[in-house]
Amino acid sequence: MDIEEAWRRKYRIDLDTSRLLLRPLMLEDVDWLTHLYADPEVSRFLQDGASALEQARRTAEAVVSLDLRRCQFGNWAIQDKATGVVHGWTELSKLRPWSGPSDEIALSYVLRRASWGRGIATEAAGRLLQHAFEVHRLDRVMAVIMAGNTASRRVLEKLGLRAIESPEPAETSHLRYFRIDADGVDPVGQ
Repeated sequence: MDIEEAWRRKYRIDLDTSRLLLRPLMLEDVDWLTHLYADPEVSRFLQDGASALEQARRTAEAVVSLDLRRCQFGNWAIQDKATGVVHGWTELSKLRPWSGPSDEIALSYVLRRASWGRGIATEAAGRLLQHAFEVHRLDRVMAVIMAGNTASRRVLEKLGLRAIESPEPAETSHLRYFRIDADGVDPVGQ
């Protein structure tokens, strides 16, 4: 077994909660990801916004392709244990752009509209946050959201992340930054 495969087996494992299975992305995920990226309501708080279906498919293919090569961090599909429905994804990744230390890791998540308001983002992101601290042994995890994304702000605050000062001037920044240190972890929804 090569080093890449050994890392993947240790870090890119299935994670679960009482309701959800979090699993690394696979090729079959391109279809639901395409529809996720093409939905303007879902994508309005993503940096690139919604895409036409053809562009959304290229984005989904690129995301899955890149994710299949990641060993330690990446995307996990959020799948309902009872129904098999995929609600969206949650991710640990290098924080870009960021003027802080280059080793900052960020937590993110995106859900399909039908899954909003059911505690799924909190449960899935909380489980991945637990994985980040217990398995990866990270000292801190960051998160970045668009300024008007109050639903994501509530999720992050429920998970114990606190707003921090933006590295960009406040008058020009459309982003809000959050942080939690390892000693402040109290993931909910387990």
